[in-house]
Amino acid sequence: MIYLLEDDITQQKRIKQYIQHIHTFTSPANLLSAVLKDKTPKIILLDLEIKDVIYAGLQTAQLIRKNDIISPIIIVTTHCELSWHTFQHHISALDFIDKSQPESAFAQQLKSAIYTADQVLKRYDKKSPNLITIRNGAHLVQFDLNHLSYVSSNKGTHYINVFTKNGVSKIRNTIKTIASSHENFIQIHASFCINRDFIKQYLKSEKIIELTDGTLLPVTRKFQHHLIQFKTPTIRT
Repeated sequence: MIYLLEDDITQQKRIKQYIQHIHTFTSPANLLSAVLKDKTPKIILLDLEIKDVIYAGLQTAQLIRKNDIISPIIIVTTHCELSWHTFQHHISALDFIDKSQPESAFAQQLKSAIYTADQVLKRYDKKSPNLITIRNGAHLVQFDLNHLSYVSSNKGTHYINVFTKNGVSKIRNTIKTIASSHENFIQIHASFCINRDFIKQYLKSEKIIELTDGTLLPVTRKFQHHLIQFKTPTIRT
């Protein structure tokens, strides 16, 4: 999926000549709403000046990076003098394309940037599986730890729910057993065990864990020390 923030309709049409299946936005708020709902890695093209606000695109990029550190961001602008700011603000822009350059050079650089961004996403999708084996009653099942975000108990049964990129699996096991089966797992509640790689932030005062996909899970006092022990990414009081 490719997203474009550009308030000049002429420039939108210009870019669409070279890129198919692109979602265009003239408002930073509308773009942010769309990209944050889309939990898959994507390619994002940003103009820096929107509605005469020179830093609007840069501010949008910063907000995107708070939630998404994977999706390639490509800057397309006439304000080349602002390129240094993208480095200062840790935007990690893949490329910086000058709109004012000759059309042939513009087209070549844009196509090259999109191709490179696409390769980045393909490498991400082909990340080597990190398979773990978990007991399912009398049987054994495998899950890719790169895709397993958390596990929850199934009230009133001897089953648990395993949440992965591909959906939810119900297996016969316990939260306690899962929590001790791999160093990545952290039990945060009698009913929940999370994969530490999917932690976005820990809201300490609210006793809530937010995962990278936006899922919010409760943390009980009994298991709170596990989060300190494992040094989770963001702890906000």
